Amino acid sequence: MSPFTLKTNPGCVPAPSIEIPAVALMPSSQRFALITGAGSGLGRALALRLARDGWHVGLADRDLDAAGETKALLGDASGSGEPLPLDVNEVVAWQRIDAHIGARWPALDLLVNNAGVCASGEVGATPVADWDWVLGTNLRGVMLGCHTLVDRLKANPRRSHLLNVSSLAGLLAAPRMSAYCASKAAVVALSETLYIELRPHNVGVSVICPWFIQTNLLESGRFERPSHREFAASKMKSARTTPERFADLAVRGVFRNKFLITVGWKSSLAVQFKSTFRQTYLNLAARLAARDAAVESEPGPPVSEQATDLKPAPDVAPTTAPEPAASATPRPPACGDEAA
Repeated sequence: MSPFTLKTNPGCVPAPSIEIPAVALMPSSQRFALITGAGSGLGRALALRLARDGWHVGLADRDLDAAGETKALLGDASGSGEPLPLDVNEVVAWQRIDAHIGARWPALDLLVNNAGVCASGEVGATPVADWDWVLGTNLRGVMLGCHTLVDRLKANPRRSHLLNVSSLAGLLAAPRMSAYCASKAAVVALSETLYIELRPHNVGVSVICPWFIQTNLLESGRFERPSHREFAASKMKSARTTPERFADLAVRGVFRNKFLITVGWKSSLAVQFKSTFRQTYLNLAARLAARDAAVESEPGPPVSEQATDLKPAPDVAPTTAPEPAASATPRPPACGDEAA
């Protein structure tokens, strides 16, 4: 069996068992990055951005076909890429990646822990299986990447970098996003610890916290209610930040040695407000959540009342259509990782 035949745990969607062809040892003058979740979305945008700057990018993804599509998109970029099968939740899969880097790459210059999933639901309503799924990918996956490859980052004679992709939800915790917020907040905390630990080893650590960006994150998302998915989809559709803009901000922040990278001035302002006026922020958030919950749970009129209110249709249609009654639209928070 090839060292790159990927195994999965029972219950997981199996990744294809594909042989990775051997490659010659890469030139030491080139820069090398490993990106998880590189088969789509933010990971793909980061890979394309680095390849344009001449990097060789390890395109790690559970879906090897999607990683291959990312490689095909590199086109005439001055850099290069190679698809690598990786389930970020598996220790053995990370060990195979580590062995491949040790055998084929002269160094690891940048590790990007980007792979993530999303879910919505209140504490007590979100199934434990969904908690395990979210924490397994969003937190355990990041932890395993750091744990497995941190020594390679330290051993790089040039300055190396680590970028963890969190979310604004990890800084501004919201209701009905319990598992997602907890996982992304933990990534921020882990990144802070790594920043302190790795600074003496000339390893830069950054964490980026985007809000809604148009990606395919919602396709695999698990939502307690259809309205949560609809809300997240509407936010993604209207998002102004593109994956390409996200990639530019991320790369710029990393190589300016910036620890916390937020996307957009509104996000920065919100983070500063919560940091300064935490109790006020929580009180306001609680009021908004209570209002939205009341609107969402408000029952309609009984059927009997609806029947008595019915009036016969006029023989002639009115010339002016009546104004529709204003109704509050619930705004359940939902994930955005990438919404990173």
